[in-house]
Amino acid sequence: MGQAAVHIDEHLLIERLIAGDPGARELLYDYYGPALYSLILQVVPDNKKAEDILTTVFVRIYSDIYTYKESGNSTLFGWMMRLTREIVFSEGDHTGGNVTGGIILHGNNSLQRFTNTLPQDKQKVFYLCYFKGLPKEAVARMMGVEAETIAGQMKEIMMAFRTFLQN
Repeated sequence: MGQAAVHIDEHLLIERLIAGDPGARELLYDYYGPALYSLILQVVPDNKKAEDILTTVFVRIYSDIYTYKESGNSTLFGWMMRLTREIVFSEGDHTGGNVTGGIILHGNNSLQRFTNTLPQDKQKVFYLCYFKGLPKEAVARMMGVEAETIAGQMKEIMMAFRTFLQN
């Protein structure tokens, strides 16, 4: 709790990771691990399973770090969040819910219960933007609407999610 905030130069960190520097791996894990673990816990209610997934996430990050620059993500954390979401949902039936056609149908965790409260079109927007990590522009093209429409829907969805969590 008494630790000072540490600024990490992303470009230097990425170069050190590509070079296989163990110190860079440790720094990356210490700095980003808690946030990614929290993201996993939103979908996977079991702590042991979430820890296993986090390990898988970092193994994949370490092995695929050289692809970050070509990924189109503007930040390292954004890229890691996208990988985390992909891995969480590729793990199969980890929550007791089913995923059909890319949309979560039922389950016991808050994120799934919230998703089920959304109208079908907003479920799709939420799934594509939040879980798949697609840019709003790409989702807009897929759905045949303006990017501003998707941005507005995501803003409404996230406000509704905050309200949902408070209740």
